[in-house]
Amino acid sequence: MNGMAEERIYTVGEVNRLADSLLQGLVAWVEGEVSNLRPYPNYTFFSLADAEASVSCIMFRDAVREMDCELREGMGVLVRARLGVYVRRGQFRLNVMEVQESGEGRLRREFLVLMRKLSGEGLFDEALKKPLPAYPETVGLITSLEGAAVRDVIINLTRRFAGARVVVRGVRVQGEEAAGDIVAAIELFNHAFPVDVLILARGGGSLEDLQPFNCEEVVRAIRSSNIAVVTGVGHEPDITLCDLAADLRASTPTGAAEAVVPSTPQVLSLLREREVSLAAALRARVHGMERELGSLRGRRCLSDPAAVVGQAMQRLADGEARLLSGVRLSLQRAERRTDAAALCLARYPREYRELPGRTEAASRKLASAAAVWRRWREMESERHVKGLSAAALAMLARGEGRVEMAASRLEALSPLAVLARGYAIVTREGEVRPLTDSAEVSPGGRVDVRLRRGRLHCEVREVEGGGGGREDG
Repeated sequence: MNGMAEERIYTVGEVNRLADSLLQGLVAWVEGEVSNLRPYPNYTFFSLADAEASVSCIMFRDAVREMDCELREGMGVLVRARLGVYVRRGQFRLNVMEVQESGEGRLRREFLVLMRKLSGEGLFDEALKKPLPAYPETVGLITSLEGAAVRDVIINLTRRFAGARVVVRGVRVQGEEAAGDIVAAIELFNHAFPVDVLILARGGGSLEDLQPFNCEEVVRAIRSSNIAVVTGVGHEPDITLCDLAADLRASTPTGAAEAVVPSTPQVLSLLREREVSLAAALRARVHGMERELGSLRGRRCLSDPAAVVGQAMQRLADGEARLLSGVRLSLQRAERRTDAAALCLARYPREYRELPGRTEAASRKLASAAAVWRRWREMESERHVKGLSAAALAMLARGEGRVEMAASRLEALSPLAVLARGYAIVTREGEVRPLTDSAEVSPGGRVDVRLRRGRLHCEVREVEGGGGGREDG
């Protein structure tokens, strides 16, 4: 009893509170499976269990509201909790402050969130995907050198199309550093070692194993590649974000190998079909050319070109002769018209030839003045009408007088009027200049005498006056 008196004696409540205060400073991440879930308005009770043990948990309303997911029985979670003791019952429990999905559930949720983000940016659009080459000469393979995928791809590539060369770039396909290796391999093929098509492959696995193929960096590297990328990741039901971004998705590595190269038997069959088609087309072309050549041989221009050229030369000579004849006739007619016009003009004095033009000009001026006067008359007021009429009549009378005077002068100057009074115009034969001096002719010369009506062709028998003497003819 004395020993017990020296030591302090705790109550049960004090012991539980002491344990709770000692544990309150510990905050830890704990992973387990949700069980015994009991939700209430202000808090939620559940147990977190694994294969070895279980622990009671409490989560208050504020923490529940901040959760990105809803707690369910059997759900794998990762919780951040403060350790403590329920003082009334002395029960150890976790005061949960944050909950995240763990394992497949968490990865699936992150997968969906990233898929929606990248899809919104258009990285999965079909319009961006590049076509695969029909007959690739070099195929790049990005995969693990230790897995079965590398053997499957190489065996199927060489079996289907032996002419294709395979360049393998070994990378890690699992773990935290796998995504960086894959991105570096894609950039290596694009910048340092270009190939015709790329295959990104690995065998099957869990969602966690395939996590490098669901990374944003790998998706953007595939989309930025200038080389078409074909993915063969996992098994038939496995779909990764790389599959959505790739130019072609194959369900397995073997399917990827079959997708990038054609089958040799199919190529040979296609070549045989093309050979038959080309041979038939060439035969048809040769037969057509033979028929065309036969028809050309029957043409005279090819069988006897000299005759065709001779005919053309004859037609050219005939046309040249007709052209020269027509030109000569045209020149002769023009010359005759010119001589006749010159002869007519020479018969009249210059003043007489110009008089009709001056008369016509005077008439035009008179008509123009009359028109101006009429317009002016219409614009003037009524009180000037009589005066204007008198002035116009006087002007017309003066114009008529001038016209009559000009006509009488014209009549007096006209050679025809002189001829009508018994005079004649004498010219040497073949000339148009009138004779004014008897010395200009000699006995025996021939002259033309023009009368008012008709002409006389005379021979001079004697000449009086001028330079000639009197002599009988």
